Amino acid sequence: MQSNSLRVRRCVLTLTTLLLSQWLHAIPLRVLAWDDETAARKLAIADAKGLVSIAAMHPAKRTKTYQVTGGDEPVTIQALDKIDKDGKPATSAIIIPQGTKQALLLLLPDAKAATGLRLFVLEDDVANFPWGGLRFINATGNKLAFEYEKKVIALPVSWVPVLVNPGGANRNMETRLFLFERPERPIYSAVWEQQHDVRTLVFIVPGTDPRLGPVAMKMISEDRRVEEGEPQADRIIR
Repeated sequence: MQSNSLRVRRCVLTLTTLLLSQWLHAIPLRVLAWDDETAARKLAIADAKGLVSIAAMHPAKRTKTYQVTGGDEPVTIQALDKIDKDGKPATSAIIIPQGTKQALLLLLPDAKAATGLRLFVLEDDVANFPWGGLRFINATGNKLAFEYEKKVIALPVSWVPVLVNPGGANRNMETRLFLFERPERPIYSAVWEQQHDVRTLVFIVPGTDPRLGPVAMKMISEDRRVEEGEPQADRIIR
């Protein structure tokens, strides 16, 4: 009969092997720069397999896909344009939540960080964010609500994405945005074009121009009809 300690050791070994195999599994990752200044930065991704420069960043479009693999050291962003006190590129760890199938790495400017960046990872898999869907991130500090075709969706104060999936045929639809407590006073209204081949990531942020209202929207649309056949990135040999 096996001793309890032997059974425990075998269970621990099995669990460790499973966790390690998950960590070493390559995860597809794309990058989205928040603004033009961030998109112009010289950055690279470093992982267990080497270093690869991030090419063609744009504030309105995801980059091509990079396959990242963890190891003894975390996957990091290296700022090739910012050198630390040891003469090496400043780095920031990319924290990818366990179970992520398709990572979208958002790069936000952050003057206090060594790299000058704050990193935020979203699950971007189409099973989680389908074609035809709208995905909202409310960064205003106020609880909001989005209304389309008489349906109202609450947008809590957090960076947790909220999916809206209108479905149906391509069409125009009336939309409104309002403070959750003040549905009678919309702070934004417009007619949006709904397309079943397009998914749109919508960041709602405080407005900077009083003439345009108290909020602004950063909208990142992706069309599945033009997303096939993208090339893989070449790695830099250390």
